[in-house]
Amino acid sequence: TPLSLGSAITVDLLTSFEAIQSSSFILFKDGGVAACGQNNFGQLGNESNEDVLRTIVTIPDSTPIRSLGVGPSALSAFFVNIAGDIYATGLNDRGQLGTGDTTNRNALTKIDISSTGASAEQISASSDHTLSRLSEGISV
Repeated sequence: TPLSLGSAITVDLLTSFEAIQSSSFILFKDGGVAACGQNNFGQLGNESNEDVLRTIVTIPDSTPIRSLGVGPSALSAFFVNIAGDIYATGLNDRGQLGTGDTTNRNALTKIDISSTGASAEQISASSDHTLSRLSEGISV
């Protein structure tokens, strides 16, 4: 019998769960993502800046998410879909989202890595920088 995490979530539906400074994310086996916690910079990716107890993250193009890229001191979150695309949301005061500017985002924003000719394999975030490992052994 799976362990129940409330009325709507059971452990056998989960792929992983991750946390950043004051927010948490759950990646489901179907590629959907739920989030909760502090959201002052839009780090939950639910198109809001309001703190919430539970929300569903809106996934662009409905392409399932394969992995989450977070870090314990981060106020940003990253999502890699099954096509290897990277999406980012949250604090961007030092350009850590990789969007080419310093504007915070409260919705998943696609990061352009097309010039590399590669797809994302793994991503990790810190408070002021982000590191990703791409296919073909490229790091950005």
